[in-house]
Amino acid sequence: MLEDNKALVRRWLEEVLTRGDHERVGELFAGNYVLHDSSFPQDVYGLEGLKRYVAAYRFAFPDARFAVEDQIAQGDKVVSRWSAKGTHRGEFLGIAPTGEEVTVTGIEFDHVAGGKIEEAWVGYHPFAGPTPDPALLERGFATLHQAFPDIRIAEADSLREGDKAAFRWLMGGTHRGEFLGVAPTGEWIEAMGMDIVRIAEGEIVEHWGEFDVMGMLRQLGVIEPPG
Repeated sequence: MLEDNKALVRRWLEEVLTRGDHERVGELFAGNYVLHDSSFPQDVYGLEGLKRYVAAYRFAFPDARFAVEDQIAQGDKVVSRWSAKGTHRGEFLGIAPTGEEVTVTGIEFDHVAGGKIEEAWVGYHPFAGPTPDPALLERGFATLHQAFPDIRIAEADSLREGDKAAFRWLMGGTHRGEFLGVAPTGEWIEAMGMDIVRIAEGEIVEHWGEFDVMGMLRQLGVIEPPG
């Protein structure tokens, strides 16, 4: 069953998102499907909502190509780490087309029921590149705690297969200090993140992570919600 569930998610990424085959949506997704994409201001509901979601992506990146880099599964859940490349040809989330090729890395949590994808959470970063230096990450976390002194992080979901584990977590905190050049607003900010780690001899030896940057910037007023 685990391999079937993994294959189901791969078909979504390869046949629907990459090829734009809307006819496959009914085969792969439950009628009550819900998609939580942190870059979008609202969740996506149902098969027609999903088709509009895919159309928006393919309008903006008509040559987008998704590749699954890794998958782990447990029970009725699948976590996929993927990369995508595409040329920014149309407006996307209020951003005018640049004509540039964009590289994206993402992590996706999918819940499968009755052989179809019923709910999904996805996070992605628009600038794929090498893993940051640990010292840089440490300074980044210090800055985050200074900006949000009452920060709270809670695990929302987790699963493990073999030597890898995946976590989905929620963060909340009051914006009390400067962050990303934005003066403190005093507002409560919420964001979602996802991590996959590889464990060897009881220690984390490799890590991949995604964080809701777009959602946080939207709440801080740095970017406007798409019209």
